[in-house]
Amino acid sequence: MPKFEKPKMSELCQRAFSEYSARADESNINIGIVEGTPIVFDQPTIIGGLFEETIARGAVSESVLKDVALFFNHDLNTKPLARTRNHHLSFSIDDMGVHMRAELNLDRGDSRDFYLAVKDEDIDGMSFMLRVEADEWSDLDTELPKRRITKIGYVQEVSGVNYPAYLGTSINARADGLLESDRKALDSARATLMDIKEEKRDVKTNILIKRYSTRGKNNEL
Repeated sequence: MPKFEKPKMSELCQRAFSEYSARADESNINIGIVEGTPIVFDQPTIIGGLFEETIARGAVSESVLKDVALFFNHDLNTKPLARTRNHHLSFSIDDMGVHMRAELNLDRGDSRDFYLAVKDEDIDGMSFMLRVEADEWSDLDTELPKRRITKIGYVQEVSGVNYPAYLGTSINARADGLLESDRKALDSARATLMDIKEEKRDVKTNILIKRYSTRGKNNEL
């Protein structure tokens, strides 16, 4: 029988979606509210020309959104614009995806610049950095396999991005190293499929050998 091993938690990777816009609404003189949808469910997208990916409903739980920061263009070397641990960043989950609300301190130059860029719709999309804990692969024998993420184990940050991408252009918002993690995930899934096929082939061969061996003994009798 094929042996299945529990998948290991993957490396961090990024996803960007342009269909869902961030929006800004100034609530008072010093606070700007920015809202957006960084994670969408059941929306197929092409990842780096490697495979089609869908994030399943239920793949994200509130437990993985407890320590998340908001950045611009995934620049983790800059100061976070908001953070969940100080309650300036919050999330809600529904059937469509994960929605974000950030309270920005407009006395900070970087926060105000970000807020105004969102308000002017120069920044109109969201992206996020994640770690995949469980997924399902199909069509691995084709040029465009399909990956369905069923559980996200970790969300490190969300970002407003200059060039959010959907489908084929999603690589524009991704670092080369993070795209490499997706290649590894695809290679691993294909290797697992080959192992399963090899085991099935060995089982079938053994059955045939046993069958013909039995026939030979019967003929001798």
